[in-house]
Amino acid sequence: MSVVHEGIWEPQIRNEQNVNVADPQVGQIGSYYDELYDSSRELLGITIGRYEIRYKKVGGAVLTYYSEDLFLRDGIIHAEGWADFNDVKNGVWVGYPAVGLDGVYRGLDGRREWRVIEPDQPVEARISLHG
Repeated sequence: MSVVHEGIWEPQIRNEQNVNVADPQVGQIGSYYDELYDSSRELLGITIGRYEIRYKKVGGAVLTYYSEDLFLRDGIIHAEGWADFNDVKNGVWVGYPAVGLDGVYRGLDGRREWRVIEPDQPVEARISLHG
């Protein structure tokens, strides 16, 4: 079985953070609450997530750890992993492993991916899970 959601529109409803976006520092954190809409702009669910700036590499990468729970109308997905904060700021697709916890997603795994299209605007996202 496979479940793929593409063209997800994800507006941020709430963001609490102390991250200096222009110059992120190790230890800075944020948490967020986003709504997820499918390609027809029907409410798909919500995402509750957290991120932490963990490492700054000599080459410029800013390694950030994300952990998210996606409460969708037909089940629950957990996703977590690493992304370069520079990629996030520059609109590059980022993503990490995802696992289905409940509903139609239970027992499936795959990826949750997203990208910033324009700062402070909804992100574009996709979820792909397979069993």
